[in-house]
Amino acid sequence: MTRSKRPTRITMPLAVLVVLWITSTPLAAQDFDPGRALYEQHCQHCHAEWVHTRERRRVSSLGGLRQQVTSWSVHAGLPWTSEEIELVTRYVNRRYYQLTE
Repeated sequence: MTRSKRPTRITMPLAVLVVLWITSTPLAAQDFDPGRALYEQHCQHCHAEWVHTRERRRVSSLGGLRQQVTSWSVHAGLPWTSEEIELVTRYVNRRYYQLTE
């Protein structure tokens, strides 16, 4: 009898980020935020804090924020899954926007 392999829910790039994050910071594993790790690795170098806090920012809803994260992930050539987009959306929302659906 052969066992079928269960699909892995975590993508390789995210798995690598998790390992790098845990081994490079003194944070406990329970404090790890994969959305933050993805944002810091791929977005933060272009999106300084002022982008999110400026008076005329483009985002006014959680759905709009999700669309922006999706759009920029495509623009940056990131093969993010819908789960990764949601993780980054939630992180950025918690950090800067505090929007509700």
